[in-house]
Amino acid sequence: MAKTFPIIALLFLFCCGSKKTKENAQINNKPRIAVVNYPLYYFAKTIGGDHVTVYFPAMDGDPAYWKPTAKQVINYQNADLILANGAGYAKWLEKVSLPSSKLIYTADGFKDMWIETSEGLAHSHGAEGEHVHKGTAFTTWLNFKFAAEQAKFIYNSLTALVPDHAEELNGNFEQLMTSLSVLDKRMEGVASKIGQGILIASHPIYQYLEAGYGLNMVSKHWEPDEMPTVDQWDDLKKIITENQARVMIWEDNPVEEIKSKLLELKVSIVVFNPCANVPEAGDFMDMMNENLTQLELVVSIM
Repeated sequence: MAKTFPIIALLFLFCCGSKKTKENAQINNKPRIAVVNYPLYYFAKTIGGDHVTVYFPAMDGDPAYWKPTAKQVINYQNADLILANGAGYAKWLEKVSLPSSKLIYTADGFKDMWIETSEGLAHSHGAEGEHVHKGTAFTTWLNFKFAAEQAKFIYNSLTALVPDHAEELNGNFEQLMTSLSVLDKRMEGVASKIGQGILIASHPIYQYLEAGYGLNMVSKHWEPDEMPTVDQWDDLKKIITENQARVMIWEDNPVEEIKSKLLELKVSIVVFNPCANVPEAGDFMDMMNENLTQLELVVSIM
């Protein structure tokens, strides 16, 4: 018996060690969620917490016009869940083969409220090349009620993927919904103060913000780093004169030359970043709160 004991003990330790290794592998093998823009990344990561890995490849510019490499497409294909925005966002999805069983369009729940656009003027976003905004408006999350619907879609999908952590996911989801509700109430307050006043948008990307909160916007095709032409300035002056417009909303800070010209025209600048890509500082909620703070400040002195 004395000779067999070490063998039995070794077998016991080996079995226990194998079991622990298997358990560790299960813990480290988190479901992989692939997303097409930063708002979806933020929602998925906030809800899923440490129980999921969220894949959103680093990219320059607007993810709506981004094109993945072959390797990045494979990363999407290998994900356990692919979160798309819907409403025509990320056209590259139509040109690659992704497993339909894994692909979720988070804005489909309010498809009947998508906004069709007629902005057909071709223009460019630097390296993104020339394109048009004709079709369906896709920055759905700028209506914070719609953002909440997209978050709910994600919550339901993640709960089905990691049911053992449903209680924790529910807590995370409820906190996110509270934060989105606060944004929604703040935006409603700003909109009530603006009333029927005309706002000028530097780009036609605020359709859901406009429709969701009863705003009146006139959209242009101006880039923050490109000085507009004389004709464009003349057109803006006409809008200002006819509508008494005194606020222009931008995706990013315009260059000083543009700022100075707008100051001469007594037009206030508000940066309302859609946050489609990863912000330089903070997160989605930080960016949206800063957007609203800027808008509230300008509206208070209108």
